[in-house]
Amino acid sequence: MSQARIPLFPLGSVLLPGARLPLQLFEPRYLALAEALARAPEPERCFGVLWIRQGHEVGVGAATSLAEVGCEAQVEAMARDHSTGRRVMHLVATGRRRFHLDRIDQAAGTPYLTGEITWLTESAEAADSSLVQSARDELAAYQQAMGAQPRDVEAARGQLAYRIADQMVLEAADRQCVLSAVDEEARLIQVRAILRRETALLRRFHALPRLDPPGGAALN
Repeated sequence: MSQARIPLFPLGSVLLPGARLPLQLFEPRYLALAEALARAPEPERCFGVLWIRQGHEVGVGAATSLAEVGCEAQVEAMARDHSTGRRVMHLVATGRRRFHLDRIDQAAGTPYLTGEITWLTESAEAADSSLVQSARDELAAYQQAMGAQPRDVEAARGQLAYRIADQMVLEAADRQCVLSAVDEEARLIQVRAILRRETALLRRFHALPRLDPPGGAALN
């Protein structure tokens, strides 16, 4: 495991590896972060996204408790918006590596949070094939309960659980459980359990969950 210092971006949602994160930034500290990212070489335009377990994204007494496991986000595109008459930055990032937050660097001197983190390694072993098929079957049952045509998920090695979670309407706490699982097999077990629970609820109450997208945060 290797350690690093990275800028942190607390959010009320959970970013998973491989997922897109669109952001619209107004608040001065996040604009300062965006400016720092813009000055960096493109491959280094990265920051860490952490779920806010308690508190808020902005304002007085914002985030009071952060999740310990987060996801690195790499900036894919940035653009200034001059149409509103105030400073606005649009940013699109993609989730990459997982990390563990060791501590907040109180001496960083940045208006945004800076964290000392440890990158989390991923197991090279493939998940059991029967577990993989079981998770896919449970996804199909969930999609049917949602009233949708079952659609399989394409995923790179070690990414299936993340892609299944992206297909679901989940609370942030459930997404965090998937992100925090130690390896792909543990993630698939977690996702399968969530799928079974959500499918049972859908069939019992015949009510679709309310969608709360993980991206699109407007921080002002």
